[in-house]
Amino acid sequence: MSTEEISLDEAVIRFFDNDLCEFHFTETKHPIGVDTVKEMHDLLTERLGGSKIYMLVSTEPGAQMTQEARDYASSDAFNTLSKADAIIRADYSHEMAANFFIRFNRPGRPVKLFPSREKALDWIESLRS
Repeated sequence: MSTEEISLDEAVIRFFDNDLCEFHFTETKHPIGVDTVKEMHDLLTERLGGSKIYMLVSTEPGAQMTQEARDYASSDAFNTLSKADAIIRADYSHEMAANFFIRFNRPGRPVKLFPSREKALDWIESLRS
């Protein structure tokens, strides 16, 4: 699996194959804001040129997002880019935030929380077939 990586101030985007990427949020000192999520969206939009991709979403333990960032991540803007999101659990507080995102933000695409990267990738593989 080949990897290309783009580093941002508060996150890293990793591209695997041609239909899978990972958003890894690295900032833990303050909540990640909407500007970071918009920057990631814009980079992905430019790269994909209208195609959709599966997304892994991971964080460092303790990373948080503002409500505005979560709202944008669940908006139609991301629905046009993502086939499905597999969120990888970093810690208990992240699990609670991810469950809140799934239940209350209700993205218009499949989104599931996983205890490990391996299980997240297995789910994405099942969606591919």
